[in-house]
Amino acid sequence: MKKLLQLIGLSLLFAFHSIAFAESSQTIGDYIVHYNAISTESLPPAVARAYGITRSKNRGLLNISVLKKGGNFEGVEATIDVSATNLTGQLRDIKLRKIQEQNAVYYISEFSVADQETLDFSIKVTTADNKTGNMKLRQQFFSN
Repeated sequence: MKKLLQLIGLSLLFAFHSIAFAESSQTIGDYIVHYNAISTESLPPAVARAYGITRSKNRGLLNISVLKKGGNFEGVEATIDVSATNLTGQLRDIKLRKIQEQNAVYYISEFSVADQETLDFSIKVTTADNKTGNMKLRQQFFSN
């Protein structure tokens, strides 16, 4: 079971980071924050099942991870606030859930998207030592 969780964790990490154009990062003191948004359809089915994520062209996924700099870039917990709006100014409900396994910590959120919809995410991360960073991410989603 431990091996399976490791495999799923690695698959999740690779799935989230394999779409380089959709991934961004920012340094906050001794931490690096990685964040991206993708269509849930691009997740491998086994990964989606393992984390209870619905795969669909009309579903987006926001993924945020905070890593402590150092030899092994260990995942750490942080306080994260996110809001998102589309180009017409409609607010999108973004509720994060934490996934923690061994040295990895991810914060993810699923949400519905329309074809060619662009979402602007405002992300505020506060680390355990009260360092704060604000990030912006604009992502367009395609469902056709």
